[in-house]
Amino acid sequence: MSGPKCYRYTVDSARLQQQREAERQRQAREDCQQAIARTRADWATLPQILADLQHRYPAESWAIDLVPPAPPVDDTLDVLRSYRDRLNQQLLQARADLQRLSERAAANHTAKTLLAELSQDAATPLRTAAEVLHVHADLLPTTDRPAEWQRLFSRLNDEDQGHPPPTLLALRDAFLVAASAAQADALATEVRQHIQQLNQAQRTALQHRQRQEERDAARRYAQQVIGDTLAELGYDVEPGFATLFVEGGVAHIQQPDWGDYYVRLRVKPEAGDLNLNVVRVSEDRATASNEQARRDQEMEAAWCAAHQELLQRLEEQGIASQPLRAHAPGELPVPCVQPDAVQRPSRVQRRQTAGRWRQRER
Repeated sequence: MSGPKCYRYTVDSARLQQQREAERQRQAREDCQQAIARTRADWATLPQILADLQHRYPAESWAIDLVPPAPPVDDTLDVLRSYRDRLNQQLLQARADLQRLSERAAANHTAKTLLAELSQDAATPLRTAAEVLHVHADLLPTTDRPAEWQRLFSRLNDEDQGHPPPTLLALRDAFLVAASAAQADALATEVRQHIQQLNQAQRTALQHRQRQEERDAARRYAQQVIGDTLAELGYDVEPGFATLFVEGGVAHIQQPDWGDYYVRLRVKPEAGDLNLNVVRVSEDRATASNEQARRDQEMEAAWCAAHQELLQRLEEQGIASQPLRAHAPGELPVPCVQPDAVQRPSRVQRRQTAGRWRQRER
């Protein structure tokens, strides 16, 4: 029977998983490339830090290599991941080396200043070592707070590392300049707690995005497969069909020899509902004559075999259809629609560009 029908369609999980895996590979590659770009940008800041230290401590020797490893020739995902990790590890090592050299330079400078104070003319009041160290305390590294901050920051998720929230940056600044060790410890605890909260929020957001991406992937797959199948079977479609199984709505399809008849598709992708029924374009709203009713019924009968073939091919491609409601040909009158309610159909093309299906008018 091929009067009006309603189906619940579902996408095969195995086929969808294949598509999702391909999309994940592409996304992982993009994420990896972005992480590499961020890390190389961090590398680019190190020469200026070294230049500032050389200006502050000109007598010191600064033997350190601040050249990042060269990018790989191969750009496969595994190679990019390996390079990303190596680039990040060497960046951490370079920062640690800079910190070590900075502390050594500060200690040497302070020692020289202390010796100079102790060797001054006796007429000058001699200050104790503690007094000298207090005067030059600003030249001494404040414990190892920058390294501790980097250690804590490395626990933050990648997305927030790329764009640290202002609240975290404010805590960082307060931690680095804390007046006492007790204040620094308290602020370090706040930093750890804030990072934990940010990571939990990121995990929750990621889970939500993954569920939404799975739903979107199922819709895109349905759109792609149904568009392919209609093209194989020679159907013309309205322009609105291009997003029908992604965004939902109504569209009409037609075989070239159907004349004024179309099949109307009404789709609710969030529920997987597909309604199909034959419609006739006519400005005449009067009750159909017996002859017209016979032609309508013949059209519905012809659509019967056609739609069964369509459903069978869709199932072969991983889209199953469960009938929810069906009427026999002639059981209900064929609806009439105004001519301006149907846009001139075109042949859907079996090609994909930038994730969107393009259509070309015949």
